[in-house]
Amino acid sequence: MWRNYALCQDYDPEIFFPISDEDSIIGSFQWSRAKRICAACPVQQECLNHALRTKQRFGVWGGRTESERRAILSGLLV
Repeated sequence: MWRNYALCQDYDPEIFFPISDEDSIIGSFQWSRAKRICAACPVQQECLNHALRTKQRFGVWGGRTESERRAILSGLLV
């Protein structure tokens, strides 16, 4: 299964579920940290596909934030 190869399993899960708003200064740092880890992950696309398919509402999945995934699902972002 793809999750066995995910880099996020080596990190605190809280990194991928920031409590700060994406648009705030602190939030921007928190969300960026998670996205940097995802960018190096060998199963980033599989993770994103899973998040989109299961409509994950929270956190960073496959290097995409909550708002980015909503945009993808609505056809506004590819």
